Amino acid sequence: MKSTYTLWVLLFCMAVPGAAVQAQVFQLTVNNGYTETTQAAPGDTIHIWAQEWGANRIFSHWTGDTSFLEMPQEWHTRIIMPAQHVTLSAELPVLPTGSNNPFTEEQIMGRDRMKRVFSYFPANAAPKGVCWLWHGTNGSASTWAGSEYEQFQFARYLVLKGWGVIITESDESTVGMDLNGDAAIRYDYFPDSVQSVDIANVRAIRDTFIQRGKMSWSTPQAALGFSAGGAFSTLLAGVLNWQAAVTHCNPGVTLAVQNATVPMLFSMNQRDSHPDVGVAGAMQAYENWEYLTNKGICTDFDLFRPSPIYPERFKRLPGITSNTSYAINNELVGNGCLGNGGYLIKSPAQIETEVFNNPSNWPVIVGLTNPQRQFVKDQLDVMWSAHHFHSDFMAADFAFISNPCGTLVPTLEPKTRQELTVFPNPASSNLQIRYHTERPESILFRVSRVDGSSESFSFEANAGENQWELNTQQYPDGWYFLSFQGVEGLRTQKVLIQH
Repeated sequence: MKSTYTLWVLLFCMAVPGAAVQAQVFQLTVNNGYTETTQAAPGDTIHIWAQEWGANRIFSHWTGDTSFLEMPQEWHTRIIMPAQHVTLSAELPVLPTGSNNPFTEEQIMGRDRMKRVFSYFPANAAPKGVCWLWHGTNGSASTWAGSEYEQFQFARYLVLKGWGVIITESDESTVGMDLNGDAAIRYDYFPDSVQSVDIANVRAIRDTFIQRGKMSWSTPQAALGFSAGGAFSTLLAGVLNWQAAVTHCNPGVTLAVQNATVPMLFSMNQRDSHPDVGVAGAMQAYENWEYLTNKGICTDFDLFRPSPIYPERFKRLPGITSNTSYAINNELVGNGCLGNGGYLIKSPAQIETEVFNNPSNWPVIVGLTNPQRQFVKDQLDVMWSAHHFHSDFMAADFAFISNPCGTLVPTLEPKTRQELTVFPNPASSNLQIRYHTERPESILFRVSRVDGSSESFSFEANAGENQWELNTQQYPDGWYFLSFQGVEGLRTQKVLIQH
């Protein structure tokens, strides 16, 4: 079982670079994307990003030597460099709706009043499912429908996957006032589908689309939200017995978690300092994950960590050119905002204050339009892992709502017989690693913690049975990922260490 201590380490520990096992370097080629470096030694960990996809496309997945990628379905991922040249390509298919915004805006009658609703349903087929998207405190439906870049990308990703999308807003957002006296414009968290006006609104809107033939009573439904919308998602999915709930930057409604029967994914950001979340909220989300795990409820916990900048990042927003994106990057460098590896060493709030107090030092950012400046600030929030929705895990989010805790589709049988066994699990003092191969090969073995810190070892495997022992007494209690890279690619196993 994961310990509370583990999450403290997960939140605060700095990554320890894995040791390269050879001096030789190999070529890394990334098509339709960007990389930190084009040459790397075996064992090096390198960030890669898909290139900007514009108004009519969306990232789908990586192709090529994807067995070396940590997350081959995410537009931003990392590669653990093998002892060979690697070529990767980002696939950026055209959306079914082309360059048009896929979402239709209308007014639909809720329980008490007309509600603003954005929706999308496939034109020539029944939706594979319907995902309801929920805004944060003081937010509105428009953030998911196009006004906020990161949220809009996930909504568009759902369109690519053949899902229907329904976006509406809290009743308090519709009327612009606090109706329940909790000093915030957000949701009614009363766990009843009649007395809670927000859940009653969902039922009314759902019934409207069913009557129109856009979906049926049997269509799988899921709720995903950011901040207060994430909390509402855990409540809504539970009350209406939906397929899954995903909450970003919020630990969920306590009563909904305690009585959960539906799968829940908690996706938190490492440096979230929002007064309603912060470290306490991340700890609570982690404890909620443990609680549901111990109850046997399908659940998962993701922690989004800081990521480095790349000079082309800002041209993801249509209208920001390559030259402008590079100039923004150079302005951040010139004002001492980036440290080793291209990571931010000043918080987005600090940078915003510096721009306001000394605009002459920031001519490029000051010269942007208001929407462009907001986009830059949002991207800084994401790279800092602040209180902000991000699209870096959109494939993981979708995988959870479409097939909660599902098993991976098996790959083709390798040409050579290879067997990997790691035991015991949980481990206390040592871990035994058994590996059978039909030919000699060099093995790169990496022990990684969930916070990204890692330690690498190299082994020489002989043809036949091989066995190695790893002393686990040096590792604190918690979950670890064991990455085992041989000639057939990268394999990863999850191991619990308990002393």
